[in-house]
Amino acid sequence: MGGIISRTCASDLYCCRRAARRARTWASRSGIESFSHVQRMSLSKIIEFSSALLVAFLILSLISFLSLRPILQQGRIETGAEWDAFHRAVKQRNELLPSLVEGLRGYESGHGRLAGRIMEARSISMRAVDPDQIVAAVDEMDRTIEQVKKIVQVSPDLRKHPPFEKPWKQVLNTTRRISAARKDYNQSAQLYNRLLTPFPQNMITTLFGFVPIKRYPPPFTIEDEDF
Repeated sequence: MGGIISRTCASDLYCCRRAARRARTWASRSGIESFSHVQRMSLSKIIEFSSALLVAFLILSLISFLSLRPILQQGRIETGAEWDAFHRAVKQRNELLPSLVEGLRGYESGHGRLAGRIMEARSISMRAVDPDQIVAAVDEMDRTIEQVKKIVQVSPDLRKHPPFEKPWKQVLNTTRRISAARKDYNQSAQLYNRLLTPFPQNMITTLFGFVPIKRYPPPFTIEDEDF
C-alpha cells in the first residue's frame, strides 16, 4: 500500500514538473511572439513616419522652388542678354582690326609680324562658336593689343600717325566695352548661381533645367589710355 502511494506521488510530481515546463515554454514563445509583434509595429511606424517626412520635404522643396522660379528665369534672361552684348562687342572689334593692321604696317614695316598675329587672332575669334573658344580668342586678342599698346607708348609718332590713330582709338574703346560687358556678365552669372544654391530648392532646380552658368573672369584688365 505504501509503495502504491509513493508511486502515485512520484507520478503526480512528474506531471507537475512537466506541466511547469510546458507553461514556461509557452510563456517563452508568447514573449518572443509578443516582442516580434512590437518590433514589427515599431518598424512600420518608423517607415510611415519617414515616408510622411519625405513627402513633407518634397512639398516644401517644390513650394520653395516655385516661389524662386520667376527670379531664376529673369536672372537667366539677363545673363544671356549680357553675354550677347559681350559677343557683339567682340564682333565689332574684329571688324575694326583690319584698319588697325593697315595703319600699323603703313607706319613701319617692322611691325608686320605683330600685324600678322593680330589678324591670326582675329581669324580664330571669328571662327569661334563655343563660349569657351570665344573667350579664349578674346583673351589672346587682348594680349596682342597690350603688345601694340606698349609699342604706342614708346613710339609717340605712331600714336599721331593718321591711318593708325583713328582705328587705334576705336579698337581701344571697343576693347573697354568688351571688358565692361564681360564684367557685367560675370556678375549676373554669379548672382544667378547663388540663387541655385539655397537648400532645399537646389534639389529640384536641376530637374527643371536651371543649371549653373559658367563665369569667365578676365586674365587682366585693359587700362585707359589718354590721347
